Amino acid sequence: MSTNFDEIMTLIYSIESHTCTTSDQEIIQKIHSWIPSYTCPTAAEGYFMVVSTVLHFRPQLEEELLKKAIEPLYYWGLDNAQDILSWIKQYQFNKGGYRPRKNGLQWLSKANAKVEQIDKTLRYIKDLE
Repeated sequence: MSTNFDEIMTLIYSIESHTCTTSDQEIIQKIHSWIPSYTCPTAAEGYFMVVSTVLHFRPQLEEELLKKAIEPLYYWGLDNAQDILSWIKQYQFNKGGYRPRKNGLQWLSKANAKVEQIDKTLRYIKDLE
């Protein structure tokens, strides 16, 4: 069953307000079953809005959630960590519908330290092909 936008935002609000009782596994499942857009750029923006916010509060989910967030960027043609990091840097200034949330910006601002994890995620996605 897929997750809709309202369910995603309810999850985000509960995480931000420290009232979330959803397990890590349920969070992963909800995010993995959500489709923010059928275009790669907008899907990436949607996933990074959610994933960056969740990772600010639950960093232990980084490996699993980055797989979903990076996937549309890979299929859009960004297939190395430096290109992903350049996109993240630009995304931080996004003013569109899926703009970064305050807590997400804190996680995104530290993305340059995530090169190894991004490389690992890209290898994982490439192996799926």
